[in-house]
Amino acid sequence: MSKPGIVIFLVCMGLYSLPELVAGSAIYKYVDQDGNITFTNRPIKGGEKLQSSQQSPQSSRKTVLHAPKQSYNSTVQIQSKRELKRREILEHELATEMVLFTDTRKNLSLLNNDAELQLQKEKIQHLRSKMLRHKNNIKALKKELTKL
Repeated sequence: MSKPGIVIFLVCMGLYSLPELVAGSAIYKYVDQDGNITFTNRPIKGGEKLQSSQQSPQSSRKTVLHAPKQSYNSTVQIQSKRELKRREILEHELATEMVLFTDTRKNLSLLNNDAELQLQKEKIQHLRSKMLRHKNNIKALKKELTKL
């Protein structure tokens, strides 16, 4: 090899090992008498060595490379299951509200024919408010179902 080739090779090797040099060689943990915890890259008397730079980058790189793909697939599956369950719940609530609306309208029409007493007028007003509430619930549920 020529002199420039060797120099280029050595520079490349130096750049390859640069992250390890920047990160430091190890991390130390020291707990003092008061229970205060200190983390440092310098050895301290009575401190314990937690990790070295040679082990950390390799394990974290593997985790990062595989995590997004698995996480994305499982997230999509979980989300689709949630949407199906949500649709089932909304459709069930819609059916229930429609039945309650129909029953309330029927009761209201029966009372409208014989609305002479004050008690019946109160019942009529109560049934009208119930019917309006069910009607609003039906609108809201249909709106939610169109969003899915």
